Amino acid sequence: MEATTDPGSASSSSSLVPGESAYHESSQFRHWRFSSTGLHKLRQDLNRRSIEVAKKNNELEKQAQEELKGDWTQTSTPAAYLTVADELCLVRFYCQQISQICRRGFALPEQVEATAISYLKRFYLKNSVMEWHPKAIMPTALFLAAKTTNYPVAIEDFLPKMPGRTQDSILGKEFLVAQSLGFEFWDQPRPPIDDIQKAVPKALLKLTESYSTDAEFIYTPSQIGLACLRMADRNLVDAFLELRYSTAAAATLQTNSDEEQPAPLYGIEKTRLIEILEQIAKMIESDGRELGKDDVKPVDKRLKGYTNPEKVPGTALYEKRKREKEQSEAAAKAAKNLKSEASDLDSDMFFGGALPSSVINENKSRIPLSPKLDINGSQQPKETNAE
Repeated sequence: MEATTDPGSASSSSSLVPGESAYHESSQFRHWRFSSTGLHKLRQDLNRRSIEVAKKNNELEKQAQEELKGDWTQTSTPAAYLTVADELCLVRFYCQQISQICRRGFALPEQVEATAISYLKRFYLKNSVMEWHPKAIMPTALFLAAKTTNYPVAIEDFLPKMPGRTQDSILGKEFLVAQSLGFEFWDQPRPPIDDIQKAVPKALLKLTESYSTDAEFIYTPSQIGLACLRMADRNLVDAFLELRYSTAAAATLQTNSDEEQPAPLYGIEKTRLIEILEQIAKMIESDGRELGKDDVKPVDKRLKGYTNPEKVPGTALYEKRKREKEQSEAAAKAAKNLKSEASDLDSDMFFGGALPSSVINENKSRIPLSPKLDINGSQQPKETNAE
């Protein structure tokens, strides 16, 4: 779902748009920015559709088990499917796992960490954890982020840091992740707060916490950065904004009242900007906290009961779909071969078939003619002049 077509998207709401900038030309602004209401509705709709698919495929799994008559992984009907909050809990937990892996496992720069987390969150705006467990998608999102930010890690070096993963389990999902991202490999921008050295450490900590929240889908990078800086040093930011807005207001009073009044500083009123900064801070405090295994274990346990069997190796439905795919590929290959044979037959009818090998061999053994040889290759007698 694109933000430009969603009536609830933030890109269509002037209250959150601070004015034209390079950010407004980015795919993040065009396709991955929403209002809070629009984002919640997007997730609700995805959750509802995923539950419908899971119910349908669980029935198909039972039918496939009866049809194939083999020993299959038994699936159980869950008492209650995952809610939107349950899904977010799992996704945010694995977002935090990316941070730990980047810092402790690979020592990758923050740019890779932020981009990988963004990729994972975007993936789950198009897919449900009931179809693709974050544990399976997270390594691929990180591997892809390292490449797209120009910090590639060889798969041979990547696998040892990912116990239980295989090369195919990571590389095999690259296209799936890229497709879900709309092939928009956007780097997470780092808001400009480095000049305020005193507040930087705490601001960066808050910025890291914001990665696992919905902030990037609702607010601009500069708003998130300013909110993090304000959480680190509220008085510093409030004093800066007061100075900038009061200076702009004084300049406005000096203009002729008959002339058109200029737009507000930063394209947004100060009261509205402060309100946005407060909203971001509240979001980081509530959703940016680190989740432990105890937080996600109950959700993960429930998820095992109703993961889509079509995606799980070892289930009858998975095996049935695999056989159907193999049969389809075999039929396509046979049709291609048949078409090739028909094409060869048409060519023979028009140009004639290939020459027999006996004719080819005879032609190879024949001695070329010359003015001094007869057809059998014998020397011709020299002509004499009559006297």
